[in-house]
Amino acid sequence: MKKKIFKIEELKKKLSNLKKKIALSHGVFDLIHPGHLIHFEQAKKKSDILVVSVTDDKYVNKGPGKPYFNISERLKSLAALEMIDYVVVSEEASSVKVIEALKPNFYVKGADYIDASKDITKKIKLESNAVRKNGGQIIFTTGKRFSSSKFINKNFILNNDQYIFIKNLKKKYGSDSILKFLDKIFKQVPLVIGESMIDDYTFCEAIGKSGKQVYLVLKKLNNEKYLGGSLAIINNVAGITKNSNFISSLGNDSDANKFIFQKLKSNIKSFFIIKKNSPTIIKKRFIEHLDNTKLLGVYDMNDEFFNLKDEIKIINKIKLFEKLSDLVIISDYGHNFFSEKIIKKLNNTKKFLAINAQVNAFTIGYNTITKYKKADLILMNQTELRQELRDRKADKFKLIKKLENKIKCKYIVVTHGYTGATIYETKSKKIYSVPAFAKKVIDKVGAGDALFPIVAMCLKAKIPPDVSLFFGSISAALNAEKHANKFNLDRPLLHKSIDHYLK
Repeated sequence: MKKKIFKIEELKKKLSNLKKKIALSHGVFDLIHPGHLIHFEQAKKKSDILVVSVTDDKYVNKGPGKPYFNISERLKSLAALEMIDYVVVSEEASSVKVIEALKPNFYVKGADYIDASKDITKKIKLESNAVRKNGGQIIFTTGKRFSSSKFINKNFILNNDQYIFIKNLKKKYGSDSILKFLDKIFKQVPLVIGESMIDDYTFCEAIGKSGKQVYLVLKKLNNEKYLGGSLAIINNVAGITKNSNFISSLGNDSDANKFIFQKLKSNIKSFFIIKKNSPTIIKKRFIEHLDNTKLLGVYDMNDEFFNLKDEIKIINKIKLFEKLSDLVIISDYGHNFFSEKIIKKLNNTKKFLAINAQVNAFTIGYNTITKYKKADLILMNQTELRQELRDRKADKFKLIKKLENKIKCKYIVVTHGYTGATIYETKSKKIYSVPAFAKKVIDKVGAGDALFPIVAMCLKAKIPPDVSLFFGSISAALNAEKHANKFNLDRPLLHKSIDHYLK
């Protein structure tokens, strides 16, 4: 078999002096099926040379666990097909750079791309403009449609619980209706309130015990920083809504604060109190690079409450911002941002109120959800639920109903790791369970920061509880495949990921 796999610049040079018609087809091509073969055959008939460009792994946005086959495997599968002359890697989400380099006479897409308005990523519009700009023509193939996502979901990606859940969800609501539910959350204006922090990850190689004393020796490899705490939540929110509001605090650390402002999305209207004599919260973690095991955590913070003057400023900003918002999302990490007066103000809000009061190394036994008297939604993990009710052994469903007697709320969401999450609707007394969807968990830190705001916005929009938690679980799965909050949600990715699960 002749060499077919090239880098873009190599292929550009090889084809530049050939006076032959070139057709370009582009896609992920995770699993070759009869529809692809028909597509390639029709493309080849239009040209002398057929080039296929393939989206590199890190730019594939089809949901957790995808692509199933890596870029090398996908390239080799395509190169083995007789009708394809050359294969190249597209090192971006679209094929614009490939089009500009090769200047194909024909850019060939499947019939499902004829209506460009249905492409939420807007990539087909960019690609069409690039084709015309470079003197080419876009054409669409015909033939029976197949779905590689459907086959991969059923046979490779989804386990039995996930497959049954999605099958029942589609039967109950229909795939089109489920996707239309998403439109309801994109229009909302949420207000997020909570502590700002930076997750500082130092990746290391564990060398062993010191030769002279009993301590662990690490070899530093590299360092990465991510927005954490409520900063991660507001960035996830801002990625899927047009406008969002944010109230938080920072310390007297100019470098840390500069990093935060560089990373915050532009469509966030924010208010920060600068806490005197305090650092911006930084949670430093040392990570064994081979298996992502967390070896040590060192946190830099000041857990003292605000002074009275700053407390009043925060309460006044809450009064102002809640008037401009559709719902209020509280992420309480237990570092004393939420004083009794601030909590009292939040307890009296007339907006949809979602609360998560986290338990961590600093707050075990102190940061309880029941310090809030009422909410529309409360979210916690199973460990936090058991600690709240001082019960290690009882069934989690019994504990959820027991919690209902301690705090007035409409919905209680409990996450329980690899087995998924549960939502309890207090009015109907119905419990819905959703499986976890992460295919490869790199880091659980930040998964809740993706799930929580999505579920809150969905329930505010009166989306059914099981669909709301499904959307949140997909968001958490996308996050868990990266370190901390390296990943941020955006509207096209969330829509596309859910769409591919519903194939």
